[in-house]
Amino acid sequence: METPFSWSSSRGAVLRVNMRHLSLVGVWPLSTFRLYEVYVIIVFAMGVWNFVEGSLCVSYSWRDLEAATLVAANMFTMGCGNVKMLFFTRDRRRYNSMARRVDSLISLQSESCSSDPALEKIVQTSRRRTARLTQGMLIFMASQGLVWFPMPLIGHPGERRLPFAQHLWDNNTAYYELSYTVQCVVGLWMAQISVGMDCLFATIMILVAAQLEVLALRVGKLRVDESGAGEGRRMQSESSVAHDKTYRDLCLCIESHQEILRFVRYLNGVMSPIAMTQFVFSVLVGCLVLFQATYSTDITTVIKCISFLPIPGGQVYLYCWAAHLIIDQADAVSTAAYCCSWVDADPRFKRAMRILISRAQKPLLLTAGYIYPINRGAFLSLVNASYSYYALLGQMNKRSAS
Repeated sequence: METPFSWSSSRGAVLRVNMRHLSLVGVWPLSTFRLYEVYVIIVFAMGVWNFVEGSLCVSYSWRDLEAATLVAANMFTMGCGNVKMLFFTRDRRRYNSMARRVDSLISLQSESCSSDPALEKIVQTSRRRTARLTQGMLIFMASQGLVWFPMPLIGHPGERRLPFAQHLWDNNTAYYELSYTVQCVVGLWMAQISVGMDCLFATIMILVAAQLEVLALRVGKLRVDESGAGEGRRMQSESSVAHDKTYRDLCLCIESHQEILRFVRYLNGVMSPIAMTQFVFSVLVGCLVLFQATYSTDITTVIKCISFLPIPGGQVYLYCWAAHLIIDQADAVSTAAYCCSWVDADPRFKRAMRILISRAQKPLLLTAGYIYPINRGAFLSLVNASYSYYALLGQMNKRSAS
């Protein structure tokens, strides 16, 4: 399970789009070349440099709340990508194992899907949805460069302004072109890493929800075929065969359910620190960017912040929406089990069905940091927390102005 992928072997993986994107930005090695490790170090070093550069800028402008918060918003955005990259690099084997487990999970019910067009449509729809979601989010994130990168040249021509952190110690005079290029490259790379990992986990959760939906339909279609039961005792043997077949089908459904539950527990262990990192940084970045969009006197800063504002909220919403899909589809398994034709089934079928219903009624929750449940309610609470910090910054700004 922990065998590393190569670029060629990833072609058949369910997560190939996500894996190859993360490989291109220096996170997921799909090569055994030593040169790739050097590439990883360079990417990580760029993120560290961004933090050092931003820290120096904040230390020079800490009395100017507007300037300090703008730099801090960039630092937190880039820092989030760096922390996620660190989590991945620390334990790459778990991510390779997770990708292979996803492949196994999708193939778990492939036989049932191949014989039922409705089930096959659910799986194919989920895969198309994840591909569009990943590509759309990455393209939207890359489009922010069209707003942020040229804005200092357009809004402040001739002033030698930088896109993110200004070098106040030398008024942007030393290595201006190099600094401008490095800030653009770091901003693009770290944003792609951060959103790329969010899309990876959102993709997996959508695929898991689709597998639960398939399972719910399989359970709901369980029927005891007793078409000849009314002809007398001579049909008892045929009825017994029908009960045996239905019971075997139920056992297969229970095995599939157990495999999905095991995978969700494993996914929670891998995703939990990444989700917690994103939640914390999104709250901080959201309040800082909203503060800039509201109180900044520089129109170019306002335009940049308004265009960027949906991103921290969108990253959190990805997790909460996809995790809530799993919760809803897990509940649907219990409902489908109750609605199938268990009344006419034999006692062993009913006992097995009670076990399935009892387990399916337990909430299937994913957590951030193993303590914070990920669902739609969590999204609303995080938005409220971000707005509370924004209101606090607004009060501090009014007091400093007076």
